[in-house]
Amino acid sequence: MSNKYINHKEGLGFTLLEMIFSIAIITIGVLGIHNGLTYAIEHTKQAREYFTASYLAKEGIEIVKNIRDTNWVEGAASWKDGLTSCASGCEADYDDSLSSYTGKYFYIHSTNYFYQYTTSSEKTPYQRKITITEVDSDELDIKIEVFFKGNTMTAKENIYNWR
Repeated sequence: MSNKYINHKEGLGFTLLEMIFSIAIITIGVLGIHNGLTYAIEHTKQAREYFTASYLAKEGIEIVKNIRDTNWVEGAASWKDGLTSCASGCEADYDDSLSSYTGKYFYIHSTNYFYQYTTSSEKTPYQRKITITEVDSDELDIKIEVFFKGNTMTAKENIYNWR
């Protein structure tokens, strides 16, 4: 009858020390995954901010090119009309002409999601400064700086009078 009972020394039970080690290993693994996900989410937000800033910089260059092209199409006196007054900085959104730089923030329009200076929408951390320097009679140097959360995204391009 002694075989009838399970010998506790040969059983499958765990000691308290083994349980503590198991819980510690699982906890370290879960915390590692949590920290990794937190890091990835934060850097994804930062990458989105840099992408937005780069698109706003590229849009600034396109605004200047659009003004140049409009001057050609409308037969303006010079292809540089409205562009040479930005040596100390200008600002413009996609549907506005260049005006002196005042450090205005962009807002996201609530229905069409365009970045613009209209304050009736959601404020963003982005500011854009457009600087245009005359290199010679047929060339302008464009520098776009987008400021956001202590960072600066810069884009440069030269445009020419190819007409």
